[in-house]
This record gives sequence, C-alpha cells and structure tokens, in this order.
Amino acid sequence: MLKIRVVQTSVLAAALLSMAACGGGNSSSSSPKPKASSASSPSASPSSASPSAASGSGAAQIKVASTSTGSVLTDSKGRVLYMFNPDNRGASVCYGGCAAAWPPALTTGKPTAGSGADASLLGTTKRKDGKTQVTYNKYPLYTFAFDAKPGDTNGQAVQSIWWVMNPAGVPQEKPAKVAVAAKPSVGKVLVDGRGQTLYMFSKDKNGKSACTGACLKAWVPMHTFGAPTAAAGAKASLLGKSSPFPGVTQVTYKGHPLYFFLGDQTPADTKGQGFAGLWHTVQASGAANTKSS
Repeated sequence: MLKIRVVQTSVLAAALLSMAACGGGNSSSSSPKPKASSASSPSASPSSASPSAASGSGAAQIKVASTSTGSVLTDSKGRVLYMFNPDNRGASVCYGGCAAAWPPALTTGKPTAGSGADASLLGTTKRKDGKTQVTYNKYPLYTFAFDAKPGDTNGQAVQSIWWVMNPAGVPQEKPAKVAVAAKPSVGKVLVDGRGQTLYMFSKDKNGKSACTGACLKAWVPMHTFGAPTAAAGAKASLLGKSSPFPGVTQVTYKGHPLYFFLGDQTPADTKGQGFAGLWHTVQASGAANTKSS
C-alpha cells in the first residue's frame, strides 16, 4: 500500500503542475527533490492494470456496479470510473504523468448506457491528442491503474480530489479532515484524516497560495469538497478554504494554506520540515512549528 500511496500523490502533483504551467510564477527555489517513487518507476507498477487499459476500441459502455463505496459508475469491464476535481466539469486537464496512472475512459463512437446508467448524462470531450473521452454529467471519466480488479476503488478520495460517481452523476465527495498528532522530533502538528503531515509555506500571503510552477512538483495543496472539518486537537474556528486554481478548493488553517510534501512516504514522516527556511509543520494554534525534524 505504501508504493500505491506514493504514486497517487506524485500523480496529483503532476496534474496540478500542468495547470500551473498555464500561468503563474515559478517557485523552484522552494521545491526540493523528494525521494518518492514516480509513476514510471518499475517498482511502482500496478500489478494487473496498465496505463493504456482504458483506451479500448469502439463505443464505450458505461454501467453501474455495487462496490464498498456504494453504487458507482464502471466501464464495460467493471473497472470503476472516477472524476477529477480540477477538470471543473469541462475539458480534461489530466495529461502526462497524471494520465499514466489515471487513464481516460475513451470511446471511438457515441458512448452507450449499460445497466443502471443514465443515457441522458453521457457525453464526450476531445483530448489534446484528438482522442475522445467519455463524460458523465459533464465530468470527464477515468480509470485508476492501481485498481487491480473490477470493483476496486483504490483511487477514491486520493488527496480529496479524485472521486467515484453515483448513477445520478454526483461525485461521492467528502470534506477534508484536519487533526493534530504527535510526530517524532517535531511534536504535535497538524495532519489529515489519515495521519499524513501537513505544512505551511512562509511565502503565502492573505490566505492565498504562492506555490506555483515547479513548486507543485514537491508540495501538494490539501483539497476539500465543502467546508473542512476539525478532528482531535484541531480548532474548527481556524479552518477555512481558498481557491488556488479553478475547480480546486484548498484547506487553510488560521489563514495558512495547507500542503502535503511528496517526500513524506509514511504518516510518521516530516521530511519537509524547515526546508529552505520556508516550509514548516503547523501547530494546533496555527503557528509555524520551527523545531528541527
């Protein structure tokens, strides 16, 4: 599961980087080179799926299947389909490393509705390479290369930005959760609902992210659908949100946008602490934690 989690995070950063490349500054001075696995690493290859698995041929058929997350959309082979928040119900922005792990659901004809799916919600969108991607309720659809078998939902809620969809075309999204946990060396700091360390960036001002361009190769904004929630140790009154990109909502805490660090491969890691004197874990009070990692 560790290898899968590292690749998931790396893929999201690649997708965000592609959006940032369309505009905004370059914060490369605040971008370390994490030792996380990449989507192309042989050691991180999916066990029984491939990046081209969704390409297929002919008209795609979209169906509905029962999974651990409820009734969700699948392709004709039973592979669970996902939507990507940054697409913002428009053209896909998932290319390169992103599309390698999240293959688009493609069709060479008009997609059809199988058991449980609503034909009136089906549509298509053109990708940059000219191929046609299936949409449902205007959301471009994707499979996940690390779903080993039909019905798997390993991609659900990855960094609060990839979601399965129900037959009505509604993403099964949940608000992000922020808590406080004790970490070796740095003490009690903010974490997400799975215990992953969260960071703040000293260059961020007025609740807005200054991490763009190359910065996003290493630092992934914490996203949420709806208002973020506070768990053990965190203060609900300090939680907020901002929108660094269209269709993307980032969690803030006491006005500080929150991020994950790609170099952190386990919940115990705090490898981004103190990087370049600009990145810090966050105390429950919302202050930067300046302890050495």
